[in-house]
Amino acid sequence: MIHKVKKVLSMSPGEISFRLREQIRIRQELARAGSEFSRLTSDDFQFISGKENFVRFKKDAAALLNNPAFMRRPGRPLGAEETARFRELFPEEFRKSIQRADQFLEHKFRFLGAEFQLPDPIPWQSDPISLNPYPAGFYRKIDIFTNRNAGDVKHVWEVNRLQFLIEIAKAFYLTGERKYKTKLENLLLDWIEKNPYKQGIAWASALEVGVRVSALIWTLHFYISSRDTDQSVLFRLVKLIYLSARFLDENLSIYFSPYNHLIGETAGLYFAGYIFPEFRDAARFEKKAGAILTDQVNRQFHPDGGCVEQATFYHHFTLGFYLQAMAFKRLAGEPVDPVIAGRSRQALDFILKITKPDGRLPWLGDIDDARSIYFTDPMNWDFRFFQALGAVFFNRPDLKWRAGYLPEELFWLLPEQDFEAYRNLAVQTPVELNADLADSGYAVFRSGQEADSHFAMIDCGPLAHGVFHDDTPSAAHGHADELAVELAVFGESFLIDPGFSNYRGDFNWHSYFRSTAAHNTLTINEKSQARQGGILVWSRAPQFRRINWFSGNVLSGFVGEHYGYTSEPGQPVHRRQLAFVNNSFWIVIDDVFSRNGTTAPTRIEQFWHCDPAVNIRQEGEALLVMLGRTANLTLVLHTEKPAQTRIVRGGENAPDGWVSPTYRAVQPAPVISHRFETNLPLRLVTLLIPGRGENSVTVKKSNGHYEFELSGSTYQVFPEATTGLGERWAVVVEKDNQPVAGLNRLDLAGGQENKSYWFNEF
Repeated sequence: MIHKVKKVLSMSPGEISFRLREQIRIRQELARAGSEFSRLTSDDFQFISGKENFVRFKKDAAALLNNPAFMRRPGRPLGAEETARFRELFPEEFRKSIQRADQFLEHKFRFLGAEFQLPDPIPWQSDPISLNPYPAGFYRKIDIFTNRNAGDVKHVWEVNRLQFLIEIAKAFYLTGERKYKTKLENLLLDWIEKNPYKQGIAWASALEVGVRVSALIWTLHFYISSRDTDQSVLFRLVKLIYLSARFLDENLSIYFSPYNHLIGETAGLYFAGYIFPEFRDAARFEKKAGAILTDQVNRQFHPDGGCVEQATFYHHFTLGFYLQAMAFKRLAGEPVDPVIAGRSRQALDFILKITKPDGRLPWLGDIDDARSIYFTDPMNWDFRFFQALGAVFFNRPDLKWRAGYLPEELFWLLPEQDFEAYRNLAVQTPVELNADLADSGYAVFRSGQEADSHFAMIDCGPLAHGVFHDDTPSAAHGHADELAVELAVFGESFLIDPGFSNYRGDFNWHSYFRSTAAHNTLTINEKSQARQGGILVWSRAPQFRRINWFSGNVLSGFVGEHYGYTSEPGQPVHRRQLAFVNNSFWIVIDDVFSRNGTTAPTRIEQFWHCDPAVNIRQEGEALLVMLGRTANLTLVLHTEKPAQTRIVRGGENAPDGWVSPTYRAVQPAPVISHRFETNLPLRLVTLLIPGRGENSVTVKKSNGHYEFELSGSTYQVFPEATTGLGERWAVVVEKDNQPVAGLNRLDLAGGQENKSYWFNEF
């Protein structure tokens, strides 16, 4: 109750007023539910503007749907020539499309970490794995916020998004085989019968309805392009799109979930109003949704382009709705909203900057299998076609370089001139290597843009937008990962974000992957940087300070600190410096010190989470070698305090060495931890030195410094610098016996915040 009161007190007057009006509207909706259902589901309900048009539609829907004034096509016009061209340009994609469609004919599904085959007819309102039914009845009376349901609600929703119907309809268009037509029509009519308006689990989330609208529009596009349609199917399918838009108009998550949920719902409303200008209320749908999309785009993405949810997967989910709306406009030859275009371009730039040399993205934040643009098997973490779309929309050769291929999505989404423009666009390697993404909280450093380059990223930013620093609870997709580091060596990922496990299921696994211990940073007294409540719930988000970012000729780096542990004895602060020396190796300095000058016994643990392909060779507590596929990484830990080193992989519990690259798909992977029981302050200096093949770099320790050879040069690292350079520098690096770089010593007061103070090139 206290938390609920705090939640209310955190609301703006506008939000409180909206929520009060919403409660009144919900009561009215419940009171008229029966009469509304009878009226809207009647075949005589006029959902088309103009009685004459409605009568014509009931008699010959195909004729009207092929009239651009009645229905704008979401993609290029499709005919026999386009079929042949697709098969010529995308032979492998064609083969996979037919294979996938044939699996769906047999009700075989694979998503969200599960594979299953559903009976015929499909039990739409049952968990697809256990086949246990969800509660039936009016959608507002179904509780989706519980682990006590028939199963993971994400599974039943994924089936009911009906995106797989796009693939069946596409196979019908590409082959003309009637088995696809028959199955598609049967599935559509059965779904409509078994999931009546506002009844059952399929209507219990507005986001699911929004995604389903897009799926139905694209299913219709392929279906009518096949020139062999059924009047009853067309009538009921288009009416379902209208009723879904009407539902969305009433249920947008303006304050309930104002991030990817709101955008997915609003996009569904916009698509319905824009694609079907003769819908009853179409103009209002389009205007209302268009205004929200424009207003929200700068709220969904930081000025540097990062998603405010701090989750890479949902970054693309949200962005996909915007890119699809832009594609619709371009196809019709209409101007694209400059506000949406501008921030979408920044969102694409953000991904360009954080993508690792092997083309993989950091697994930041939560994930599921949600796709806002869907035409085929959604490969996990492959969003390169977003960059391809951006290359066309913004004439960006560097985005085409990142895409690296010709995606089939462009064939379906773009007019011919845009499709050919992409094919003819030059390819240009990005020039910028290092990036300070201060708004979203990341700093990126590269040795180059080649596939075998080094890469490092550190996080020092918001946990997620909308999470409070006090006890007020709030749901969010970000993780407690302040000062976490990711590293790729010669293009190969070594230190990674372990990803995310599940929303519904074992809560221990859910909470672990969101916790600080599941990231490459420090925990104090076994606590996380923020407090977890129930599923998705955060409070006490850590305050943070980005102290400096530096990009030089010999030394590049970042320093920041956070205050997520100041409720612990001694009010400990964690400050981390990440330095990239001569594009060759990294130094990480961790300082944990008391904010109020007092001290207390403190348990500190440093974590390093490795890619599943990595194996660990231990050569002493302070020296570990991580062996990858083609490269290796030597870790040297320097500290004055005794450490307990632990290496785990694939143990019984979530913290015992696991990663989760996608929803419910865990894999064993090494986790290295160094544990200390000490009074503050504590300083840890970690050297991370790349090597090729199985032969790691030899590191010699002599007179308090470390020496090793890289690329024909000898480096000396002095982690307790007392050289003639003075006491200002905590760590000094020499190359071939000449000082080349220095890193700042610990200054509890914060010191002078200028580049020469924190990082220096000699």
